[in-house]
Amino acid sequence: MIPEAVLVVAPRGGLALTNRAADRLFAERPVVDRDDLLSRFEPVVVDRPEALPAIDRAEARDDSLIVRQRNRPNRWFSLRTVPLSAAPPSLHDPEPSEGPGASAEPGASAEPIAFVLRDVTDTNDLRPLREAFLGLVSHELRTPITTIYAGSTVLARDPAPAVPASRSLARDVSLEAARLYDVVEDLLALGRIERGVLDPLAVAVGVDGPIEAAIRVALGRHPTMRIRRRGPSPSPAVHGDTTYLDQAIRDLVLAVIRRPGQPADGAIEIEARPDRRRRELVITIRDEGPAVDAAELDTVFELAEVSPTTRPIGGIGLYVARQLVEAMGGSVWARRRARGTGLELGLRLRLA
Repeated sequence: MIPEAVLVVAPRGGLALTNRAADRLFAERPVVDRDDLLSRFEPVVVDRPEALPAIDRAEARDDSLIVRQRNRPNRWFSLRTVPLSAAPPSLHDPEPSEGPGASAEPGASAEPIAFVLRDVTDTNDLRPLREAFLGLVSHELRTPITTIYAGSTVLARDPAPAVPASRSLARDVSLEAARLYDVVEDLLALGRIERGVLDPLAVAVGVDGPIEAAIRVALGRHPTMRIRRRGPSPSPAVHGDTTYLDQAIRDLVLAVIRRPGQPADGAIEIEARPDRRRRELVITIRDEGPAVDAAELDTVFELAEVSPTTRPIGGIGLYVARQLVEAMGGSVWARRRARGTGLELGLRLRLA
């Protein structure tokens, strides 16, 4: 029996054939067509970033790239697309063309394509990605621990510290201890993500409580920040899980406050507004800080690699927030504000 999952897609995108490994992999929710299959995975930058667009392109490539499941992001696969130019007629779409010269649907291939998924989670193929993840975790933990250690050491050794200096050190220790607490909470969530046990409740949840809680936490740690709330009151309820919603909104708000270049007295706007046409509630967090590079926006919700000279906007927090929101059936985004400066983070959840 072939260990790789193989799914053959007909030229118009319909699923034509699967093997047993594919049936087991998608037993909980069988794949319907090509778009459905690709929507369940996302590319992972390992060593060939130029190959990433292949997962979104219509044409097949006799090539492979590393992808991960959206609902289980710590399970990775090598995805290979193989054109089947000599496929039997049974694998072609039965629909006749609509006349001489009729072209296929936009994005359709002229021949069947086999998608081959090989599980590489426990192989050496992903060593660069794992090293990047460990580097990010180390960076997230090292910064607050260093401040806590140094500040507490100074306070302990100086028998009569100056009052302003002691207040400043105590403030730094308190902030970094809080940041360390957040990192631990996010790591616990990452553990649930890796075990594939993110199983949020799907009940009617009010968002006003989580938003107000995030504001209280933010102002408690950064009292000079100016935070304004906008939108109808009360906000309509959404389908979700209170615990996950609390953590996701808090991570989004704190990521905006902590991002590089954010002034200590910066202004932040939090808005919750229903989108009745799409039956969703849209929550946005906007700031007036420095402009964000377009390339950085693409990796805001990823486990981005860190360097001695750069610091990711969100770190682990935004990655975890995205996983929690998507587990509740929602989506997240990051973009520049309309006038070109400042950052906007947002999430969408289904209205209850």
